[in-house]
Amino acid sequence: MKAVVLEAEWSPRPGARISEADHARRWAAIANDAYRNPTVDVREVPDPGAPGPSELVLEVGACGLCGSDVHMFETDDEGYLLLPYHLKTPVITGHEFAGRIVAKGKDVHQFEVGGLVAVEEIQWCGKCRECRGGYWNQCGYIEDLGFTLDGGFAQYVKVDSRFAWSLDGVLERYGDEDTALEVGALTEPTSVAYEGMFTRAGGFKPGGSVVVFGGGPIGLASVALAAAAGAAQIFAIDPLPGRRELAGKMGATRVIDPSSEDPGDVVRTATKGDGAAMVVEASGNSKAVMGPIEDTLGVGGKVVIAGMDAQPATMNLIRYMLKAGSVYGTVGHSGSWNFPNVINLMAAGRINMENAITRRFPLAGLVEAIDETKARGNGKILVKPQL
Repeated sequence: MKAVVLEAEWSPRPGARISEADHARRWAAIANDAYRNPTVDVREVPDPGAPGPSELVLEVGACGLCGSDVHMFETDDEGYLLLPYHLKTPVITGHEFAGRIVAKGKDVHQFEVGGLVAVEEIQWCGKCRECRGGYWNQCGYIEDLGFTLDGGFAQYVKVDSRFAWSLDGVLERYGDEDTALEVGALTEPTSVAYEGMFTRAGGFKPGGSVVVFGGGPIGLASVALAAAAGAAQIFAIDPLPGRRELAGKMGATRVIDPSSEDPGDVVRTATKGDGAAMVVEASGNSKAVMGPIEDTLGVGGKVVIAGMDAQPATMNLIRYMLKAGSVYGTVGHSGSWNFPNVINLMAAGRINMENAITRRFPLAGLVEAIDETKARGNGKILVKPQL
């Protein structure tokens, strides 16, 4: 089968904290600490083979291109990958995917061949201290499809059935498999936003205002979820006009160009001085936006850090103290019914994630897709391996 394979040189930075076990298997908790000089190509690789007792083999229908995927191919001045996340190469990339079941193991009873599913990227063990405490995304033995295990930029992929969720409701709503698979591929990034906003931060009271910094896929999902949860006003902030337009389609009541308007002034005026009940950082440029975030935050407000940025940022802590503000770090999407709740919202028409899709590419067009994503002008780009 055809697949997109990433390879990189294992070369830990001086002083990088990497255990002997991780060094031996070339597994990096932070790719930027250990991997450099990446190469990527579309090649023929062996198909996944027959499923084990609890496994599914999927024909991949659609796989989203994420900013994390792009960071695997971008490097700093020393040639190290920009990715501030787990990695083990060589690996088939792609972690936001949905597919059709073509084979299942003998112990799989909740799915049938031919069914459509979305799959969790994070492969939690369920047994460690972190998992037993409900912190699935912080699993002590975590593996990740598309990062440390082969993922969805391939014609076929094998997954454990416990990480798969049915898309029957989405198929019923849209009426055709192709659209259901495209929308299903957005379950993962939408669940990342859901995890941060509702599972980690505990949500906001309906009628409050929400501010979203960044109009990429996580930001667009945050806008849609804020609308579904009853936000009275939703402010979407992004310097790119195309992304501001997409945010409007997703439910933003006001879009802000930070190059010509001050987000703090706009939000304070529109909320009559109350500020935001929740602010979502989804830009991945925390150094630039933490000051404006503090300007928009209301008393008792919550800040959700969903954008991944390896660089440090400055926070003025007295502003959080005086506002009784809270900051929530979040990563991932697993646990607490995030995936099924997002799928239910999609199936019910409460969120319309198809509006976030702007481009589609075959596997052979991945390099072009990456170049477009680097420009940060699109919403969600999908790779469709069967094209």
